[in-house]
Amino acid sequence: MSNEIFADDQDGKVRIIAGRSRENGQIVFPLPQGAEEADYERIELPPSGTLWTYTVQRIPPKNPPFVGINSPDEYQPFAVGYVRLGDEVMIEGRIAGDPDSLEIGMPMDCVTISFPTADGAEMATYAFTPANGSKL
Repeated sequence: MSNEIFADDQDGKVRIIAGRSRENGQIVFPLPQGAEEADYERIELPPSGTLWTYTVQRIPPKNPPFVGINSPDEYQPFAVGYVRLGDEVMIEGRIAGDPDSLEIGMPMDCVTISFPTADGAEMATYAFTPANGSKL
């Protein structure tokens, strides 16, 4: 059993780990765990995709459950969106960088970012960023 949601490939690119149904080939994310896990083949999704849609969180969420800066003066808005990876799946995730520079349809790369945990530590998670600083 694995709890991985992303991995670095041999070229240093970040790839999200998903599952492909052994029965019908459908791709799902995250890779199912427990009794369902045997029904899925572990696959790594493409490291790049296309921004399908997004929204920007411009006001700080309440704490708890949000862990982070809650002061409106210190809070930095961030984007969350869906990125199409390959032909079969769209993944929702945080979008790193300036949310005002995003455009639907722009190329995106999968990256890792640090995220604060409730106990004050940090964990790594996947995110997306415009590919090579690109704009359409």
